[in-house]
Amino acid sequence: MLLLTAFVYMHHEAWASFSKFSYRYRDKSALADIGGYMRAFRWGRYGLAFGGDFVVWFGYDVGPIQLDPIYADYYAWLGGFREFAKGVGYLFLEHTCFHYIDRLDTLPLYWNAFRLLYRERDVEVSLTQYLYDPRYKFLSQGADWGTAFSAFRRFRRPLKGDMAAFLDVSLTVAAARDYRRVRGSLKLEGGVEFRSKEGDLTAGLGYRPYDKMGTIRDAEGVPYVFLRARGF
Repeated sequence: MLLLTAFVYMHHEAWASFSKFSYRYRDKSALADIGGYMRAFRWGRYGLAFGGDFVVWFGYDVGPIQLDPIYADYYAWLGGFREFAKGVGYLFLEHTCFHYIDRLDTLPLYWNAFRLLYRERDVEVSLTQYLYDPRYKFLSQGADWGTAFSAFRRFRRPLKGDMAAFLDVSLTVAAARDYRRVRGSLKLEGGVEFRSKEGDLTAGLGYRPYDKMGTIRDAEGVPYVFLRARGF
């Protein structure tokens, strides 16, 4: 038992956010996101990890109907990790699926992929290879992504004490399975950060000047306000 419990690590990274669009965009008014990674077992610098993310897109606010959920996006990860001096590297088997809420007459969009990810507090880069075979429809249904690269970087300027001004830049580039078409997304967020050793709380404004990933979740040209918490 002592040998078994020595391997139990249970270190986590988590996040939660709420964003409200500044005006109506197609059928969306806001979105909420909660997710995280759990490094459950460790042998030296290596170990097993799993995680997930749950995103809800809300429809138009009409009279007494506020924040009516219309879409749900689920992400599930299972794989391993390696700890480095400043961050953590992950190799995951990823399952992603997009659903309409309370509508059985529509088919979901879903993908399976291998994701190689490196994550620090202010940096994240990942390379994803989506799995597809016309003989096995359970592997993917929806967008024809083949390979995708994503990057995140936070820039900050200290203000006072634990408070800082920040700018987040998030970029995604996805090639189609035939590599003849490329889709992409660019997201910019800036505001005020309240930082501690265990995590940070941010509030500010966001904007997607370019967002053409080929799904109904695209939200190009929509300013929004957001509140986000992260834990490490």
